[in-house]
Amino acid sequence: MKTLIFSFVLVLCAGFSQAQITELDEARVSFSPVSLYNGNHYKVNVQENYVGEFEKDPLAFMKNNFDIKEFISQVQSEDYESYLVSFRSRKGELRAEFDKVGKLLNTNLKFTNILLPRDISHQLYREHKGWAMVKNVHIASSRKGEVKKDLYRITMTYGNQKKNLKIDSRKDIRTAMVSN
Repeated sequence: MKTLIFSFVLVLCAGFSQAQITELDEARVSFSPVSLYNGNHYKVNVQENYVGEFEKDPLAFMKNNFDIKEFISQVQSEDYESYLVSFRSRKGELRAEFDKVGKLLNTNLKFTNILLPRDISHQLYREHKGWAMVKNVHIASSRKGEVKKDLYRITMTYGNQKKNLKIDSRKDIRTAMVSN
């Protein structure tokens, strides 16, 4: 038994001593998060610090991570009256339109299957015990800084029953349709 263990250790040591180490030169990778999509429409790939950061508050994320003044100075050769910038993640998209000096004109967002705000999820649980949420879509828009629409469309099931809810986050939950 000792011979077997000693032989095994000897084979491992011989294997490690024959291993080759190759040192690679430093690799430089460049990444341009902004790309021209179509005309004055630009696409920005979102790089989150943690999963769900962008979906949690897209407008705050945009304000904290995107400098429209710097962006306009980079594409200044184009003489547009407005810039449409799309911020995309795996869950959805925020579209923001800026005027030629960088003032935010309007926004539209649509996200699918995101974590619901705490107050909405608690209310859903209280009013729909036993039901399971199978899908949700968050749609919102604003014009000149004022929120015009902030809706959640939620599909819930209970056995073979299905419920579609529309929730205006500025109001209470309202049931839209119930089907079997």
